Amino acid sequence: MFLVVKVLFSAISAWLVWQTVRQNCNKYLAFVVAAVWLRFFLSAFHNITYEPLVAGFSINALASIGIAATGLLMLPPKVFQLRVLLPVYAFFAAIIASGIINGGVVGLINVAVKWLFFMVLACSMFMAIRKTNKDYVLRKLLVSFFLPVSLALMSVLLGEVKATEADGSTSYIGGYNHEAAFSMIIAGYILVVGLLSPGAIRYRGPLFMLGCVLLILVNYRTSVLAILPLAAIFAYTAMQSKIPHRYRGVFFIAAFFGMSMLFLLASYTMQDRFADVFVFLTSIDDLIKAPFYYSEAEKDIFSARVYLWSMYLYQYANGSLIHQLVGWGPESWSGVFPKYAHNTYVSFLYEYGFVGLLTFLCAAGSFALQAFKIKNKQFAFTLCSSMVGFLIMNFATMPLWNIEGLILFAILVGNAIGPVKLPRNEWFAAPALESRLAN
Repeated sequence: MFLVVKVLFSAISAWLVWQTVRQNCNKYLAFVVAAVWLRFFLSAFHNITYEPLVAGFSINALASIGIAATGLLMLPPKVFQLRVLLPVYAFFAAIIASGIINGGVVGLINVAVKWLFFMVLACSMFMAIRKTNKDYVLRKLLVSFFLPVSLALMSVLLGEVKATEADGSTSYIGGYNHEAAFSMIIAGYILVVGLLSPGAIRYRGPLFMLGCVLLILVNYRTSVLAILPLAAIFAYTAMQSKIPHRYRGVFFIAAFFGMSMLFLLASYTMQDRFADVFVFLTSIDDLIKAPFYYSEAEKDIFSARVYLWSMYLYQYANGSLIHQLVGWGPESWSGVFPKYAHNTYVSFLYEYGFVGLLTFLCAAGSFALQAFKIKNKQFAFTLCSSMVGFLIMNFATMPLWNIEGLILFAILVGNAIGPVKLPRNEWFAAPALESRLAN
């Protein structure tokens, strides 16, 4: 039954995307819209697209390779020479060094394809924003989210749920494969709506609230926590615009206490789902120990995440100096640990070592700094809060491990570097690029 719903809404979304890219849409923006939609479309039919098809590659994997290759051919080479991308290249160098030193060729190729997908998407966002503006790009990109958002709504209406937790809770994920990846899609939708300027689209407030409700129904607590900073900023700015300037100081204090009360109320109503989070935060000192010291009860805290992190960190702490510096290689956790780390920072520390984790943090920090340089301070504040939320998400899951999370990161990075005026001492000549953008 729900397969028919998927096919119907896939056809509608394909038509909407086609209409979008053929109407006043430059090639960079068309590429972003089509690439994001294609990923969401293929993931909706995971029973088919996740199975190995050619040489062990699934349809999803082949599509990712094709998108990355298309982006490389389409984008001007000068874009990849932007100095603002240097921290990312330092992180890539750490990954490559780790893969070569450890001989992890297969893992290195898999990770390289994912990050290449991210690069072409982020650079295409940059070019699209430079040729138009960020609101125009985000309005067009919103069409790509029609399919997953519609399927999420239909899963609620038709009762299509997935049991995800031992406590009996369920997730409405629109027939997609996993709530983690789907939560990142909905978080991406919330981000796109939230980054739009007030008045850029009709019903911006209701569309944002719809995304927040759907994210709660997805029932993936890490993503819910990650979106809180953006939701708080969105609500505050929406209300602030209607308050006279002389009363805004009082309004700020009232809004702060009001949002605090709402947070406490939400925490109380969802205490069953977030109980482990509070246990972890209040017992963190007792949980920093070797994995063989964990009791059976402690192993279950935070869906066994804390115990899993302990296993990774214990292995890292007892490794050789070279392993501590460059890690054990891309995707080296497979076959060593029962599951992936469910924490980007722990995973990067194990796979790419101290150097890899440090370069990633430097890259993330550099993009946050770029966001602060945006002249529109309200947008800059919103974007920075979104980046904080994304970094929070990485503490208890791994959005950068799958394409959906990399799409979310690419949207953040593209919006961080797109609106900022570049200095003339970039690697390429700024006038040459601007003349190309104008054509």
